[in-house]
Amino acid sequence: MTSTALRVYVRNPTLERIGQIDDYTSLTVIPRYNAIGSFVLEISADSGKTNLLAEGNGLIIRTADGTLVDSGPIRTVDWSRSTGDSGAGKLTVAGLSDTEILARYTCWPAPDSDIGSQADAVYKVSAVVAETAMRTLVNVNAGPGALAARKNALLTLAADGTRGPTITRQLNQFDSLLTILQDIANAAGLGFRVVQAGGALQLQVYEPTDRSGTARFAFDFGNLTDANYSTTPPTCTRAVVVAGGQTSPRVCATYDRADPLFPGLTVEQFVDLTGVDTAAADLTAQMDQAAEEALTSGAGRGTLAISPIDIPNLQYGRDYQVGDTVSAKVRDSWLIDVVREVTLSCTASGGTTVKAAVGSSDGDGVVDRIYKYLAQVKKDVGRLKTRKAA
Repeated sequence: MTSTALRVYVRNPTLERIGQIDDYTSLTVIPRYNAIGSFVLEISADSGKTNLLAEGNGLIIRTADGTLVDSGPIRTVDWSRSTGDSGAGKLTVAGLSDTEILARYTCWPAPDSDIGSQADAVYKVSAVVAETAMRTLVNVNAGPGALAARKNALLTLAADGTRGPTITRQLNQFDSLLTILQDIANAAGLGFRVVQAGGALQLQVYEPTDRSGTARFAFDFGNLTDANYSTTPPTCTRAVVVAGGQTSPRVCATYDRADPLFPGLTVEQFVDLTGVDTAAADLTAQMDQAAEEALTSGAGRGTLAISPIDIPNLQYGRDYQVGDTVSAKVRDSWLIDVVREVTLSCTASGGTTVKAAVGSSDGDGVVDRIYKYLAQVKKDVGRLKTRKAA
């Protein structure tokens, strides 16, 4: 194994470290911002370490200097052999990041009551700081504060840093816990993940770090091998929010957000708040919050994929992480946005390569910066054509 190769450790179902895999042939790990990451490891079936790689165990993956890349459970162990293979063939081990634990649970309208007592149709978050709301949702639905039958004994919560804005929203009964956390975090500008910390799986909420002044990538810096960007149009530029209508009078409102690349495009999306009591004092706040999330989720997308090269003064894991804001030079302009995911590919003999996806796959509250940049380019080209025609 080279000095720059990723370190892989195996844990058992109770999170105890039981060994190291130092003879794998290849490893690809993809940590993702506010989403479930993944990993795939290949190893010779002749290895004496294959007995460690069983479903139910998990992997802890670190950089050469010990920085945690990701951790998570093994989901599949597949064996294969072809006529060209020597020995007993190979094992392909695949798994997910520990953040997947959040996808196993739903948000109960009355999380402190058993399933036979779920009389309410909604769970309400009222004027609470975003991080506190996220921690509470995890705590009462899956964490230490959940019902005994729902509590995950391995799941803990990092200390509450009271990060993010104050939010007010109403959750429909049995909404996905992971999806709700993504909606809140992306609208609040926060990051979250679940990783192994000691002998527990810990929910961590954090404010992403702006490293755009120090983590800068460009071909003329010698730390970039390729780059490309792509865009997709918006799916929502007008949120049609409808509250009440069941047990209280209906209230309807529209919220518009023009798309910079398609300024004349109107795409309406229905936002269902019909379970909300329109006599509630915080009705406006709930409607505003729901519209903000719909417009953010439905904003036009721009994504930049870059292949950085680790150099002595700028290395992944040490100088920037998933969720950090970095700078990349595309043509003649500097683009600044969030590292949405990173693909780390490693062979035991060849070291580690990094490919980063930069750009707001979930929007940045208005529309991501790359998308804005391309809209400006389109305007500039339009002006140039107009001048030539004149």
